[in-house]
Amino acid sequence: MRRRRWLIVAGVAVAALWYVTFIHTPPGPRSLRAFDADRVAELEVDMWQAYYTKANLQLFRDLVILLREQYRYTWARAGVAGFHFARAAARFGNMRADYEQVLPDLTAAYTIARDWTGARFDPAGVARAELAWWVARRVPGRDTAEQVGRLIAEEYAILYEAPIEQVADSGLLRARAARLRDDGGEHADWPKVASILRESYRSLAARLR
Repeated sequence: MRRRRWLIVAGVAVAALWYVTFIHTPPGPRSLRAFDADRVAELEVDMWQAYYTKANLQLFRDLVILLREQYRYTWARAGVAGFHFARAAARFGNMRADYEQVLPDLTAAYTIARDWTGARFDPAGVARAELAWWVARRVPGRDTAEQVGRLIAEEYAILYEAPIEQVADSGLLRARAARLRDDGGEHADWPKVASILRESYRSLAARLR
């Protein structure tokens, strides 16, 4: 009887774990446009800090949480997408040329987002647009907030299937946050960076509504 009881308990535990990992999703629509702007900004700041200190496990954790909350993924789906994004970011951080090597991971992650949300954007196009502003931030003369902001807006326009003028302000603000981080280096004013990112994502959420 005791063995049978333990088998039942174990079965229930496995079933619950399976449900939480592969079935359960956060409440809300499966939509790229519906997200908590302040929460996205909070997690992005934490990811930026992890990226620049090469804390890859922290970066992966934050990515998984962000994807689950923003896109209403299951934990399993968020884990797979987060793995692709984190590997792309980690590889890019160590590269000084041949940046296109990260495109397969970015494309895979955005393919998951498109299929899950029922969107119609081109994942490869979004991946190329994202890589373009990553690279621009490393190139003197192209790393201004205005130029990088325009590239971010171009990615948003593809991802959200929106006119670029609608998302231009959001892209510029995000680029300004990144520029402030770069100018500060190890002594970056992270509270100010977070404030600008919140403004960026609040603007984006409002424009997408």
